[in-house]
Amino acid sequence: MPPKNKKPQNQQHGSEDVPEPLQAVILTDNYDARFLPISHELPQCLMPLCNIPLIEYTLEVLAISDVRDVFIVSSTHSDKIKAYFDHSRWMERKGKLNIKLVSCPDAMSVGDALREMDARQLISNDFILTSGDLVSNIKLDKAIEAHRARKKTDKNAIMTMVVKEAARAHTSRPLEASSVFVLDPDSSQCLFYEPVEALPKKERIEFAPALFEHHQTIEIRNDLVDPRVDICSVEVPALFTENFDWQRLRRDFVHGIITSDILGKTIYTHPVAEAYIAHIQNERIYNTVSMHVLNRWAFPIVPETNLNPGDDYEFMRGNVYKASDVILSRSCLIDDNVQIGSGSGIGENTKVRRSIIGKNCQIGNNVTLDGVFLWDGVVIADNCTITQSILAQNVTILDHTNIDRGCIIANDVTIGPNVHISKYSRLSLHPQPKTSMFEDSDEEDDQDNDHHRVLTGDHTPVYFWTQLASDDDDMDERNLKLDTLAYDINDLVLEDHELSESASDVGESSDDDSDLASVGGAFNTDVDDAKKSEEFKKEIALTIERSLAEDHTVDTAALEITGLRMSSNGKYSDVREVLIPAVMNHIDLANPAASLKKVMMHWGPLIGKVVHKMEDQVHALTLLQKHCATNAALGKLFLSSLQILYNIDVIEEDAVMTWYSTSASKDGSAEELKLRERATKFIEWLNEAEEESEEDSDDDE
Repeated sequence: MPPKNKKPQNQQHGSEDVPEPLQAVILTDNYDARFLPISHELPQCLMPLCNIPLIEYTLEVLAISDVRDVFIVSSTHSDKIKAYFDHSRWMERKGKLNIKLVSCPDAMSVGDALREMDARQLISNDFILTSGDLVSNIKLDKAIEAHRARKKTDKNAIMTMVVKEAARAHTSRPLEASSVFVLDPDSSQCLFYEPVEALPKKERIEFAPALFEHHQTIEIRNDLVDPRVDICSVEVPALFTENFDWQRLRRDFVHGIITSDILGKTIYTHPVAEAYIAHIQNERIYNTVSMHVLNRWAFPIVPETNLNPGDDYEFMRGNVYKASDVILSRSCLIDDNVQIGSGSGIGENTKVRRSIIGKNCQIGNNVTLDGVFLWDGVVIADNCTITQSILAQNVTILDHTNIDRGCIIANDVTIGPNVHISKYSRLSLHPQPKTSMFEDSDEEDDQDNDHHRVLTGDHTPVYFWTQLASDDDDMDERNLKLDTLAYDINDLVLEDHELSESASDVGESSDDDSDLASVGGAFNTDVDDAKKSEEFKKEIALTIERSLAEDHTVDTAALEITGLRMSSNGKYSDVREVLIPAVMNHIDLANPAASLKKVMMHWGPLIGKVVHKMEDQVHALTLLQKHCATNAALGKLFLSSLQILYNIDVIEEDAVMTWYSTSASKDGSAEELKLRERATKFIEWLNEAEEESEEDSDDDE
């Protein structure tokens, strides 16, 4: 009989080869002012996405990884998080994860939270650090293996950042800022990191030439989305303790580690291409990821997998997901990309499009919902219209109420009847706190009236909240607006130096670009204008194709195009060269007449958003002529397309006349000349109409 203290032989020899399971730390607070006023009452990790609390997606990722102990760290709403997990399946004894709730009420930042974890000595080995709003189908096995392998060859390796490769046009990228990574292409070591805000526009990135002393080749990348998933060494919390001024994970910790000659630590990246991974860091991405899940981008994370016990969603044509006990009236219209939770009902002549409806919601007759998120228990009375807004739990909307785009309405609010809520409104039963998070003390008196705006009626008073601001003095507040819900970039106030007189001139070279070009040349990153243009067109094409396929609103599509154009320093002429053929190709040639009218009436205004002066309109008509000439069926639709664009005021009369007389319309192929000839009758009609108008004017005199 072997001694009792002697381990079995297979464990004794294999213990070094079998590493302990990782721990995980989930931060439930983002330490910013997103999703207000809802986040004032409910932790963001418990907000539903496709009718599932966000933290459930995070835990699913960890459950299929080599993780055992999970610490859920909260600074606010700890009581609500505890109440949720008291009845959670994850707390069962035989559960895959061993979950422990950690309350840190004094923590005001990521740094504070990790210092508290270090003080309590809760971290005993390598751990995964992430947020409570991660939505992903990724398996972290390869990233974990790579991290462990690096630690064997590099004793100073303390972190591996998992990053997602994505084109600049990818909708899961935040508009307010992007990140520039400088990497060693062989080892994926992160040599430099800098976040770049959208506004004001940054012309250059500067880093020390000393990078080349130990790295002959470097990669400069801005195509990486940071979902805030990090595999960390046990040393990371202690480093936060030693550096008490580090508050933010990327700007302070990562930047501090990389630039420190004293600490001597290294950080690596693990880029992934195929997996879906997104961090719900703001309202626009909440909307985007919700649609991605409905469109099955995150498969197998889709509604019919029924992550919540008791769910029974059925997948139907057009990406419609409906619980079995939903009651739909015969005359209601359910368009594509809709999810309807258990116990909900929809009345007569109601239209629902690109919306997610929670459990036990009751929607009346003659209601229009477009791009709306209704959480559990919402009631909407008859004859209401709601566009691109979030209505939290148990909100009631009374008859004949219209809610414009970008509104966020907190729990238990009642609005109406006969009320119009203007765009970007934020409503709550609680008055907005007067803290520096919400306003500058110098402007407190000026904004005092906004804090006391109250909506009254036959219901509990409802308070309007003002637009959020940031405590970060370095943050341009306009960047926060870019990623709020359904924000129209046309509402953004730009300074003269940030917007050229003609939008068509954006992207043109200037004297100021010379320094940037020389830096690019020095590091072998210079690309000629033609190549840049082609890359931009490819990304714009992906954006436009997705907008057409998912039937985005014109405003949403324009926002995405403008964001990509600004981040890429692209030209509107390149956008037109992609947009006009894409719109024409979207026409159903099996039913050309009806489809042409539908497509052009819907998407024609988007063309109008990329033409800003006479030359732009002439260019658009030239592109229309050339593309229609490539297909006989489209050629038959050229004149009708021209007339519709004229009728909806996208193209002006002078532009049509100028196009008709230009050499570009006369010197093309035989098919192009035929289309120009077909337009002759329209030109004659315009001339006759002008003459009649002049005659009427003379008669009046």
